[in-house]
Amino acid sequence: MEELLCNWTPTLIVDLVKNVAWPLVVLILGIGLRNRIFEIFRSFFTRNTVSEVIASTSGFSAKFVAAEKQTSEVFESGGSSAMSLPRNMSAAAIRERHQQYGSEFTEYLHEAIVAHLSVLGVADDEKVELLAREVALLQAFAHYADVSKVLFRSQFNLFSIMASNNGCISKEDAFRNFEAVKEVVSGALSEWDLIKFIAFPVSKGLMYEEEGSYRLTTFGSSYVAYMAKNPHLIDELAKL
Repeated sequence: MEELLCNWTPTLIVDLVKNVAWPLVVLILGIGLRNRIFEIFRSFFTRNTVSEVIASTSGFSAKFVAAEKQTSEVFESGGSSAMSLPRNMSAAAIRERHQQYGSEFTEYLHEAIVAHLSVLGVADDEKVELLAREVALLQAFAHYADVSKVLFRSQFNLFSIMASNNGCISKEDAFRNFEAVKEVVSGALSEWDLIKFIAFPVSKGLMYEEEGSYRLTTFGSSYVAYMAKNPHLIDELAKL
């Protein structure tokens, strides 16, 4: 029997790597990448809901809505917040709060504020008043930003309608407005009703129910006024 011998020349080894080893590496990497992509998609779909899928000549596009984001905000506990001081907080508790949330940057800001106050040339009582009003502004801005993180544009439009009507809208008009919104946004709010639509604004203290109507609170009307002065912030609201 003729014995088959193989000469392992450099050229043969290179060809072997090119034709066998490299595809094997690609296959291994592909399996790992596939698993990683699967995990990413699984994580994304866990946090988001597909509200609409559109097929066109250019391919498929999907409209994703973080449906649980606003709903979860409604049920979050309203504990102590870094943006506001509870009315019954003692001086000792306030100092402890400063230690808890303080940082090098807050120390830098504190020194800058003290230096600024020292050159204003006003009495101590007026300094306190100026600082109190400045803190009130900053707290209001923080609350407005907290709302804007998850508020829908359609919800803000409802507030605007209410603001132009002495801060009020009847339940019937609110329902008609919501039905019109559902038609515009297609399936994104198909599982929602009016109660769910206003749950977040009510939980945040923007509006409340009163004798067959809904009314804006002081916070709600102030939020509308603030956003009207900053229209670019309105455009950044969730497009629903």
